[in-house]
Amino acid sequence: MIQKILKTYHTNAANRAALNTIVIYGQRFFAAALSLITTPLILKALGVEDYGLYTLTLGFVGMLAVLNWSLSNATQRYTAFAIGEKNFEKLKKVYSTALVIHFFYGLLLFSVIACIGYFFVEQWLNIPPHKIEEAKIVLYIVGFVSFLTIMSIPFLGMLRSQENFIAIALVGITESVLKLCIAVFLLYVTHDKLIVYALLLMVISLISFGIYFSIIKTKYKIVSVTFKYYDKGYSKEMTSFLSWSLLGSLALTSRNEGVQVLMNLFFGLARNAAYGIAMQVNAAIAILSQGILGSLSPQIVKSAGSGDYQKMIFLMRTMSKFATFSVSVIAIPIFFQIPLILKLWLGNYPEDTIIFIRMIIIFGQIMLLSAGIQTVFDSIGKVKLYNIWVSFILLLNLPIGYLFFSMGFPSYSIIVVGMILELISLNVRLMLLKKYVDFSIKEFYFDTIFRVFLPSLVVAAVIYAFTLLVFGDFIVLFGSGLITLLLYPILIYNFSLEPKQREILSGMLPKLFKK
Repeated sequence: MIQKILKTYHTNAANRAALNTIVIYGQRFFAAALSLITTPLILKALGVEDYGLYTLTLGFVGMLAVLNWSLSNATQRYTAFAIGEKNFEKLKKVYSTALVIHFFYGLLLFSVIACIGYFFVEQWLNIPPHKIEEAKIVLYIVGFVSFLTIMSIPFLGMLRSQENFIAIALVGITESVLKLCIAVFLLYVTHDKLIVYALLLMVISLISFGIYFSIIKTKYKIVSVTFKYYDKGYSKEMTSFLSWSLLGSLALTSRNEGVQVLMNLFFGLARNAAYGIAMQVNAAIAILSQGILGSLSPQIVKSAGSGDYQKMIFLMRTMSKFATFSVSVIAIPIFFQIPLILKLWLGNYPEDTIIFIRMIIIFGQIMLLSAGIQTVFDSIGKVKLYNIWVSFILLLNLPIGYLFFSMGFPSYSIIVVGMILELISLNVRLMLLKKYVDFSIKEFYFDTIFRVFLPSLVVAAVIYAFTLLVFGDFIVLFGSGLITLLLYPILIYNFSLEPKQREILSGMLPKLFKK
């Protein structure tokens, strides 16, 4: 009887995991698809200058909101722990404490944006004089949207802890549809389009916040959506947890949002628009790797927990390879055909958009080489030294980028700097891991660099030759995709994968198609 109950439980857990995967991916692909439709409409309605101004504003606010990622992780962690312990009194205190922390952090962030932002818009940012007042208004609106986003973090943490991904997905789909409606509406607006756009996005944020608030208030009565259960002890503990991940947050922020601000200071709003489009294309491509990362991460954690470090390192290498392959199959043809794709997608596009997209595609491939290493450090609990070294290296991106821009280097040079720092960081990660786990760095290089990039280079060479021999844009576009889909998997399977990795892949594909 007990065995039957356990079997049912594990079956339900597996089905729930499968359902969650489908829901998450469904929402992400839907959002990415609608985003690709929405972007050309917004670009047409706003124009390059206003579109660049909005992406710059997002980058500036995002640069100040360095703790968002850490707050989200901390909230989900403490909420999930309390639920796992079935300690609902603790859960109430943790949740109320999280609400208080987020409220005051959001309020502080908005105040900083209102004060410092005014000065930056006037004195620092490279904005045409006739756009300054409009930029200030948009900055305040985006600041308030950030406040709502921060206040939504505890609600999202609760929903994720309860594995209610359907509610999260429905809100995400609603947001995507409303953004598309806004894009169409903007085509008919004649004045102050950027301010109208920002205000309508604020309305969407208010709607999403209201939905999350209602769900938690009505469905999860085990917690109280008030501050009355605030606990100083939990506040101190959660704040301490945040401090450990602050360096990581700063590094991520400087490499993403900080680049937008620095680029604006030297090159203006058009480059902000180009960089924003490139990052959007990269985000759509990156979705393909997230399933691999999500499916192999728990196995790495379990291997570390059981002390099987040999299997853990094997899975680490496998994660990096599979994640890179999953993205490359789309990224390689896009790399070569991006001029035609942009022409069909956007029509007119800002200067440097092509080079930005190509450089960021390569950058993304380099970052995926380290995909499994972060999971390994988290699993073995050796994160302090790792975070200090890696964060320090990645934080160099902005000062070195500033130096290069000051010397007259082109706008995309900061992406090259990011690539070089990421490769240095990869080597540092491996050397730090060698201190705690016995493995061969040489074998890692051979397996996840040589075996990964050789097939990519072969396919790239074939596609390049094909583009030289064949004429007709659409024939070349179709042929590039077909060459990649036919040749790349054959090279990967026969050259890149070890026998055990082929077994893992053979086990994953039927489950994927079944889902």
